Amino acid sequence: MSAHFQKPRHKAIPLSLLAAGIAAMLVLTTAFAASPGASSAAESLRSAFRDAVRDASTGDDLDPAYELLGIAETAQQQDLPEIAAQAATAFADLVKRATTSALKTGGSSIEDTLDQFVDLRFMARTANLALPQVALDEAMASLFPPVSTSVQRKVDDAGSWSEKLKYADDLAGLQASATQIMKGDLARDMGAAFDLKTAQLETFANQEQDAGTRARMLAALGDTRKARDDRVVDANANNINVVATLMRNQGGQTADAGSRAPSARDVPEELAAGTYSCIETGFTAKQDPVQLRSLQTSCVNSGRQPVSGRCTTNNLAFLCYDAAPGGEMLTYVYRGTPEELYFQRKCSPDKVVQAGDVPPAGATFRAANAVLALTCAPAGAR
Repeated sequence: MSAHFQKPRHKAIPLSLLAAGIAAMLVLTTAFAASPGASSAAESLRSAFRDAVRDASTGDDLDPAYELLGIAETAQQQDLPEIAAQAATAFADLVKRATTSALKTGGSSIEDTLDQFVDLRFMARTANLALPQVALDEAMASLFPPVSTSVQRKVDDAGSWSEKLKYADDLAGLQASATQIMKGDLARDMGAAFDLKTAQLETFANQEQDAGTRARMLAALGDTRKARDDRVVDANANNINVVATLMRNQGGQTADAGSRAPSARDVPEELAAGTYSCIETGFTAKQDPVQLRSLQTSCVNSGRQPVSGRCTTNNLAFLCYDAAPGGEMLTYVYRGTPEELYFQRKCSPDKVVQAGDVPPAGATFRAANAVLALTCAPAGAR
């Protein structure tokens, strides 16, 4: 029942390959959803969850991860939050075990695990599953650096010019993968490693005494650099948000005002992570109508709705402050929701306000001149 697939190592993932993998997960999700009756559907999901957890508990193989994502997405769509949370937690635990195992084993195991994590990150984003996305981000932050270090060492140790360029191309692939999953800090690190190694290779090539050989070496190096630049452009064009939108549309889901499925291209990650948080945005300068319309569109596309008034403080877990273009954003995070897990990891301690410290009428913006511009509330909140 696994939807597992492989991709070429360290390449920005082609849309056709992503479509195959994500479509397989969508087929799995549809199969779960086909059971007649709410109680039957729930029991079918629980049974599938038990099987997937059993498979996941026997080791650190990532095949069950695809099933767990499908189960979590279906449970989320069918408003079965307990099953969704259990599947997401089991997925996060498996990712953590696989990361620990890969780091302990070393070598190609780290590279193979990182490849699968990149694949899974696209699927988790397409399904709008908060905790799996956070777990994968943390895992990849641990795996990208040692893979980069290993590939840089291969560039240094390679015996031929063609091998050196091959491994430099692998570094470019790492940068493209990080770019495609929209991890700018990791992409910058991988890009800096590529620039360093290609600069060293240029110095090495210029030491060649034969003019013809030197010219060929430098030309090949130029091709490698241009290929890196092209690959990063492609990775930006086919990033996780764009792919999520395309896959959602391919699955027949739309993002109109009555839909719970967001248009992933236009929805920020903190909105796409779930549909139960409430967000207040305040402007510190003159209200920009274009910016306000953009906020309203993102709100609707996320499955929420713009409302008048303030977010409710009922069942509040905590509040997360953050900056927004031209002002501030307050995210009200409620107990037992996917966002609670997401923001527990994403919101830094200096931005958190515990529920007991938030007045019943709502929090105040930290900037004295911030004025409430938009409240984006869960659908049906008011």
